[in-house]
Amino acid sequence: MLALVLAAPAVAGAQGDGDTVAARPDEGRFWLGSYGRAVASSDLDGGRGRPSQVVAFGPRLTEGSYVELDLGFRALRDEVAHVDAVVTFAFADELFHATGEFDSRIALRQAYVEARDIEGSGAFVWAGSRMYRGDTIYLFDFWPLDELNTVGGGAGVRGDDWEVALQGGLNRLEDGFQVQRVPVPAPDTFAEEVLFLDRQRAVFSLKGERRFGGRGDAPGFKVRLYGEGHHLPSGRRALPGSFTETEPLPDDQGLLAGAQLGAWNLDPAQFVNLWLSMATGLAAYGEFQTPTGLNADRRTVDAREYRIAFDTNLQTGDLAVLLAGWARVFTDADGEDEDFDDRVEGAVAVRPTYFVNRWFTPAVEASYQISRPNGLNPRTLNQDAATVTQIGFVPAFTFSEAPKGPFARPQIRLIYAVSLMNDAALALYPADDPRAGQDTVHFLGVGAEWWFGRGGAY
Repeated sequence: MLALVLAAPAVAGAQGDGDTVAARPDEGRFWLGSYGRAVASSDLDGGRGRPSQVVAFGPRLTEGSYVELDLGFRALRDEVAHVDAVVTFAFADELFHATGEFDSRIALRQAYVEARDIEGSGAFVWAGSRMYRGDTIYLFDFWPLDELNTVGGGAGVRGDDWEVALQGGLNRLEDGFQVQRVPVPAPDTFAEEVLFLDRQRAVFSLKGERRFGGRGDAPGFKVRLYGEGHHLPSGRRALPGSFTETEPLPDDQGLLAGAQLGAWNLDPAQFVNLWLSMATGLAAYGEFQTPTGLNADRRTVDAREYRIAFDTNLQTGDLAVLLAGWARVFTDADGEDEDFDDRVEGAVAVRPTYFVNRWFTPAVEASYQISRPNGLNPRTLNQDAATVTQIGFVPAFTFSEAPKGPFARPQIRLIYAVSLMNDAALALYPADDPRAGQDTVHFLGVGAEWWFGRGGAY
């Protein structure tokens, strides 16, 4: 199991919580970790290859370039505590050799300090900016239950086969809903921009996990319970073109509750995961999304999201088959029964990989997306389910000391994918968008993917 955790993202069956310090060896004071993919692609019509997506979480097969770099310092390793300082930089899909611009879109994704096993008790505490995650579905590049981007802190206790953790953090999106800057007259200048609206969202989470078995090659099973609470204080926002006339913004809140069942070291299923969750209010939109479709009180408390997801790897001999899917029902807070913003959607994907030998690991992937709105498309005045059917071929070269499996990296690969979009999917584009007339989308790319030094995360 340890080999799987070291070689793979925080997939089903990984015993850690997905944090970037899990399961890392202790040699040296400084360490480097990374997740990355670098892709050159074409749509076979002269343009860059692009994903074809009609749902919230589409297949990752046709994603573009993206790199994260972890810089870490092991500040302390003794009977007092094990302490790490971690900084993570992320670079978006703007490579100099593709754009010719000596510039990058850079984000500071993590900057935190964590102390673990304080006085040998299993207690831990951390503070800073952190990607606070559990297990992921690799084929869709998303975390179905516990994924927070938080600036705050947390604490908890870990035992040999259990964990309890509490987290709390704040965010303040520059979206006009939490922050508003307004120009006002100033004595020494014509105008000065002032911070008029300033309200931070508070997000708290509590999780508990219990594991059974799973040591060495023995089968293991785990149960994780997870919950979030969101709160946004009230405020006042200036009306457009004015700094004296205002409108009130009420306080708001939301809750999320969910569970994960996981098993690993199974035969032939190496792991399997199932997630279930329900979210209300602000939590139904996520911590980075500006809420829309508010109720008459301009609050989100009536919004709902129900989600189910699964992920498994069936592996025997020279064949491994990743299979995953998810579905969600989302209803915003405006109370309208027929609303294009409300929808039922989901996706399923399967990727068989055949290990011809240790380094040649070709794969194929098939996926299907469907999104059915609860109202008419305002452009077509029709209510049809948008669908995308995608078939991909991935001849790949994998060079890794990790055991044979679909998560061994680094990997150099060729990708060809064809996506078939129905009329309802094309109608999601603006009428004058060239993509609205392309029901068959090609993606031909060559690229690399890697992760190292990150424990159970990627």
